[in-house]
Amino acid sequence: MKRISLSVILLCLSFEMNFSILNFNDSNIYAQIHSDSSSFSQEKKITSIDLIKNDLSIAVDDGVRLVKAPLHYNSSDWLTLGSVLGGTAVAFLADKEIRNMALRNHSHSLDNITKIGKTYGEAYTGAIISGVVYAGGLFSGDNEIRETGRMLFETLAYAGIITTVAKSIIGRSRPYTNEGAFRYRGFQFKTETTSLPSGHATVAFAVSSVLASRIDNLYASIGLYGLASLTVVQRIYDDKHWLSDTILGASIATIVGKTIVHYGEKRDKQDAKVFLYPSFSPMGNGFALQVGL
Repeated sequence: MKRISLSVILLCLSFEMNFSILNFNDSNIYAQIHSDSSSFSQEKKITSIDLIKNDLSIAVDDGVRLVKAPLHYNSSDWLTLGSVLGGTAVAFLADKEIRNMALRNHSHSLDNITKIGKTYGEAYTGAIISGVVYAGGLFSGDNEIRETGRMLFETLAYAGIITTVAKSIIGRSRPYTNEGAFRYRGFQFKTETTSLPSGHATVAFAVSSVLASRIDNLYASIGLYGLASLTVVQRIYDDKHWLSDTILGASIATIVGKTIVHYGEKRDKQDAKVFLYPSFSPMGNGFALQVGL
């Protein structure tokens, strides 16, 4: 009995427990096996393709959650939605006057300044910003930046779909057609009859809402939302949209953007996952504990 006990003690002493705690990003797909160079070596690293596949999976999941979100709205969510619709309705009353004021105040300097807003609200601008941010995070290994790029792509896609579908269903005439602020045809696909909501305002506020939320700095938020607001001014100034068009487009993008960021941050705070696996190293053999946070 003593020999057995002594053997067990010696066996236990021959192993040294090595614990390593590694931080995970929201993908939770990292796993690694450490081994002694004199024995065997096996390591699984995350590749760019793995990250892209995982981000695509997350984007699809976020889209499904957005579609189901109204089923789980609380009183605060319904109040927000009501405020957006109410604000858009009030803007209808000022559409004609705001348009007339914009047409009376054209100048060469304002033409040049508002062009900045038009460019910022173009779909290709949003795509370029998203792509640069995502690629920068992907190739630099910065998960925060990569995730921000993914959120930008998601917001542009989902807010863009909502806006595009609404445009066609509502079929509102644009200001330059001179048909009035209350001319609706329904189920239209021509540019001149798809005014509400504004696509440029959607793009501009999609980009600004995500970046402002992720940067989380007062001055950055002022600058980003100021730039997006310049897009709104340009669409009215250039007689392409009514005020209410831009308010609804900006609201759609902001709500979707903040929701996507919320999903991402909530995902980051999920319960930790623990992995225990054998570890063989020159410093000792035993088990390694890996915790995904």
